[in-house]
Amino acid sequence: MLRNQNGISVYTVLSIILFAALIFVLAIPNFYNLDKEQNVEDCINNMKEIWVATTDYLRDTNADFKGDLNTLRTTRKATDNSSYYLGSASYCPETARQKQEYVVFGKYVADQIGDEIKHNYGVIVYCPNLHQYPKHFIPKIFYENMEPTQLQNYMIEDIDYIDTETGNNGSKKKEMIEKYIEIWDTDPDAFAKRKADNTALRAMLFPENFGLTANIN
Repeated sequence: MLRNQNGISVYTVLSIILFAALIFVLAIPNFYNLDKEQNVEDCINNMKEIWVATTDYLRDTNADFKGDLNTLRTTRKATDNSSYYLGSASYCPETARQKQEYVVFGKYVADQIGDEIKHNYGVIVYCPNLHQYPKHFIPKIFYENMEPTQLQNYMIEDIDYIDTETGNNGSKKKEMIEKYIEIWDTDPDAFAKRKADNTALRAMLFPENFGLTANIN
């Protein structure tokens, strides 16, 4: 058997090298975040949890939510004083070390129908890395069993439209989501406009699709 000057066989050295190489290869996905599909799933699950927490918060407060997740992590539930609306902080696995918060917007609308007031809650959550990872997006199917209000249904349909129109263009997708949130945040008549015409807000975002001139201001 071939041995070096120290009496270690060449086969032993090769075995050690191969073992070290195997460990390195197995560690690469975790070290460099190469498991993209798992990252997508983990990111979406984070956003789902935040969506549920924010929706619960809106139902208890009947007020808009401007996105401070620390509020959800430090406020006890109205229906269960032993727990908070949101647990520990979570971040997109692609850039977890940077600790960028997810972007959240919650809208509350009281809709007067005759003598009855219907309380509407709508929540939008998106990944801070959406421009780089367009698949980090809550799918429409998630909302089917969440008992969404009329407002949330409007948002679900419009956001699905944005997703379809922008496809894998993450930068465009993020831009349109931000503009969509801006509409709900600044236009007091957004709910009435959307209720009267299901394409009203989409036309503000994609005027070219509706034969209009771009202008959402």
